[in-house]
Amino acid sequence: MSARGGSSVQRVLGGLALLVLRLALAGLFAWAAWVKLQDPRAFYFSIKGFQILPEHMLEPLAFMVPWTELVCAAALVLGFWARSAAIVLGAMLMVFIAAILSVLMRDMHVECGCFGDFAFLCPPGAVGWCNIAQNALMFLLAFPVMAWGPGLLAWNSNTDARTCCGGSCACHAEAGKAQTQARPAPAMDSDRASS
Repeated sequence: MSARGGSSVQRVLGGLALLVLRLALAGLFAWAAWVKLQDPRAFYFSIKGFQILPEHMLEPLAFMVPWTELVCAAALVLGFWARSAAIVLGAMLMVFIAAILSVLMRDMHVECGCFGDFAFLCPPGAVGWCNIAQNALMFLLAFPVMAWGPGLLAWNSNTDARTCCGGSCACHAEAGKAQTQARPAPAMDSDRASS
């Protein structure tokens, strides 16, 4: 197999891996959003239990978090602004980790509102180190999409230089170089050339 054929296989496999990660992340956050939207009061009281934010911010946050998760999950499924969606979800995960660490350092008992009564990796109940590991794992799922783009079957993959070949910028650079070489040199005016 030629070097060029091998690199195209690698691009396809890389794009496929990004697609799988993108859809897994979308599924997790769509599920988390659905659970929160089914019982917004429970999520409100979960946020309140962290005792970090003032009372007037809790209700808007209880509304915004699940809808943000749902919109980002839809963007990931479509591959439309997938990198931006992964960055937003990654930032949210870092905030969740910081909030859980805050609760653990204050030795508080707070119910997790992530997935409701369902368990992803951690049993439902009080937040703990398992929830930090769970959020870190979800961040690791988001990181490749943040770094290399949406991979295969993305709505806007042709508009992003880093995603044109499943995360490889090399093909975009080669295409730009080929276009530059194909352009004829501008003709010089003979009067300007003599002066």
